[in-house]
Amino acid sequence: MASLYIISTEAYSGKTGLCLSLGLELKERGLKIGYMKPIGTNPGRIDNKVVDLDAYYVLKRLDLEDNIEDVSPISLTLKFMHAHLKGEDIGALSKIKEAYSRIATDKEVVLLENGADVNEGRFLNAAAFQIAGALDARVLLLAKFRSELVIDDILEARDLTGDRFIGVIFNQVANSQRPDVDMIISYLEAKGIKSYGILPRDRTLMSVTVGEIADHLGGQILTAPDKKNELVENFMVGAMGQEKALRFFQRTINKAVITGGDRADVQLAALETPTKALILTGNLHPSPIVMARAEELGIPMILVDLDTLGAVEKTDELVGQVRIHQAQKVHRFYELVKTNINLDSLFKDANVIY
Repeated sequence: MASLYIISTEAYSGKTGLCLSLGLELKERGLKIGYMKPIGTNPGRIDNKVVDLDAYYVLKRLDLEDNIEDVSPISLTLKFMHAHLKGEDIGALSKIKEAYSRIATDKEVVLLENGADVNEGRFLNAAAFQIAGALDARVLLLAKFRSELVIDDILEARDLTGDRFIGVIFNQVANSQRPDVDMIISYLEAKGIKSYGILPRDRTLMSVTVGEIADHLGGQILTAPDKKNELVENFMVGAMGQEKALRFFQRTINKAVITGGDRADVQLAALETPTKALILTGNLHPSPIVMARAEELGIPMILVDLDTLGAVEKTDELVGQVRIHQAQKVHRFYELVKTNINLDSLFKDANVIY
């Protein structure tokens, strides 16, 4: 049986999307798979159990029947961490090994997903490199590209995981950055580190839902609440006159417009262009005319108790914390993986046998 541990250089690098994509591909090739997130960093309650919500989504999306408490044996809640820091015997690595043994039964491949980076969980003696050793797993690094300094993270991951390290995939690479990444790949190959491909930056994957925007901004959806799962790819600020606003908003599709709740002229202009949502700042309710038009067009308006600058700053935070909990995102990520990643080479190095 093969075990492949997917780690990353930082949080929100795309590990869940990659696990889903590899899982879908392995199932397509006829293999019986398992999945596990040993250290959960996105805790929530499912059936009154504290588990990692990303792990729960992968379990359901891949149609796996394993117990969610085995798939997500450790969740880094404050209560759990404080208990360990006070000296309680948590036995994290033992719990992970026991859960893994149950998941691995009758499986041909088990995919493992790490938290933020290769060191997360080290204070529990359950960092990625320690877990990989305990479970005899091969390690694949997903490197979110920001600059050439990502090389340091890749070398650290290789050094910590040793012979278990099989290589790297680069993610969120803009077209203008491809020459830099190609240069890095050549440098790494000279040091014996293999690259399996480059995943491009993609607007669909960077999008957020209307509901996620409302939750993050602490806002109230006033109209078209049934559209809360619509994806927003761009944000624009409306602070000009109506005629200029109309021309401005026509340039961009799949957008949310941030504007004052008292700016009916800007709001109406945005509603007449390809807009997914209006974010109304200042906790100022829109006029009945605007409300009626938004309802007619089926466009959500989100009322927030923030000024416009504060709303812009909060949406910037949200874009940097995108999760892949929508079917259209999973489909898109899988398409990109199949197109850009050398899966045959990856599976061979991970000891996957068909």
